[in-house]
Amino acid sequence: MAPAYMEAYRKVAPPLLLISRRLQKQVSQILKDYKEGGKLDNLPLGKRISVRNAVRNDGKLFYKLKLPNDRTDIAVAILVDESGSMSSADRITHARSASIILHDFCKGLDIPVAIYGHTEYDGVELYAYAEFDSIDNKDQYRMMDMSARSGNRDGAALRYVAERLMTRPEAIRLLIVISDGQPAADNYYGTEAEADLRGIKKEYSAKGIEMFAAAIGSDKPNIQRIYRDGFLDITDLEKLPVNLGRLVIQKVKNLYAA
Repeated sequence: MAPAYMEAYRKVAPPLLLISRRLQKQVSQILKDYKEGGKLDNLPLGKRISVRNAVRNDGKLFYKLKLPNDRTDIAVAILVDESGSMSSADRITHARSASIILHDFCKGLDIPVAIYGHTEYDGVELYAYAEFDSIDNKDQYRMMDMSARSGNRDGAALRYVAERLMTRPEAIRLLIVISDGQPAADNYYGTEAEADLRGIKKEYSAKGIEMFAAAIGSDKPNIQRIYRDGFLDITDLEKLPVNLGRLVIQKVKNLYAA
């Protein structure tokens, strides 16, 4: 690991890790209860009625028992657009910050996480910054190499990361795309590229991959047209990390409340 990356990480990490810790607190108790199992009481719906709750006037009469579980049952993959246009308005820095926060957030809660970047020179180039099963525990430093580079053939990169998620056994498999707009590579742009991305999202949604795109550039209407219900409008780049963290939190809460 290059000492320069480690030093750069140490300079930018402290405020980002504080955000991560605050996000973790919002779901840590939910995860703990899920792993330990036990009784969920005061529910508005269910199959078991608690006699003690019969005197309540709010309709929360039900309870259910949850078995212990030693797995978090959610996996997260992040794909970052590293095209040259990501240098505009320092968007790549915000994408890198969001990646650092989400990586620490997931690691702190034992949620499997992988982070990739992509660009295109002569062909598609993928950068693996963090893998689900890290070997050396230095993934956080690798993310400091995340940069604005060349073109972006989003479809090939998106399919690769979706296939990586397909190998995971977790019930919820979440793929977050951070991009500044439309794909732009040789013979890959416009309506044809949009149709490719729309088809990939539809294909993997049917296979259980939940896909969301955070558009941080001027092409938000185009990204919204492609990803539709998976579109995240990040108007304020400063709020990008927190908003993406809250997306994961909501998925965790939905899973463990079920």
